[in-house]
Amino acid sequence: MVGPPQKGGPSIAVIAIIAIVAIVVLGFGGCAMCVCLGARGASSSASGGSGSGSDNWITSEHPSVKFIAPPGWAKELKGDWGTFKSPNGAAVFAFTTFTQPGESTVRLGQAAGVLGVGEVDWKSPKYGNVGKDGFAARMGEGSCNFRGPNGYIWYATVNTGTSDQILLIYTVSARGTSADKDAALTAIKSLQRR
Repeated sequence: MVGPPQKGGPSIAVIAIIAIVAIVVLGFGGCAMCVCLGARGASSSASGGSGSGSDNWITSEHPSVKFIAPPGWAKELKGDWGTFKSPNGAAVFAFTTFTQPGESTVRLGQAAGVLGVGEVDWKSPKYGNVGKDGFAARMGEGSCNFRGPNGYIWYATVNTGTSDQILLIYTVSARGTSADKDAALTAIKSLQRR
């Protein structure tokens, strides 16, 4: 006996492709599409940077900026975030991008989970400049629990001159070294237009 004829509509293959695209976009976040963690080596003459030819540049399409990854740190993509973990595990540097007004507050709320910190106590934010190109930024710092009490946390919401913004944030545990903090600061100081 033959079953009823199929009704018109999308094929199973089309539905499967739509489902896969939805999972990629929703699961990895829209920002993951614009952030290029596939860092590339760039010479100082080609990049306009002041680093060596072995610098590991991280680029972002929106906003169109780049910075030097902390050398030797493990790189990972976590949803909309790019993260870097120091070899000794005592520090984490992360970044994400966004375009909506007020979204930086939401992203700061997500940062605790991305960095693995708890009990963050922020001081009042300040305005200043960050990066090689002197981008205007709202910056904050405070204390947190990161691999124990008395950790340090810092962030900057960076205005790149377009509607696309970038949030840079790092934390260092109380057992972290000045080299851990310096590596994160080097990445921040290298931020520049592509």
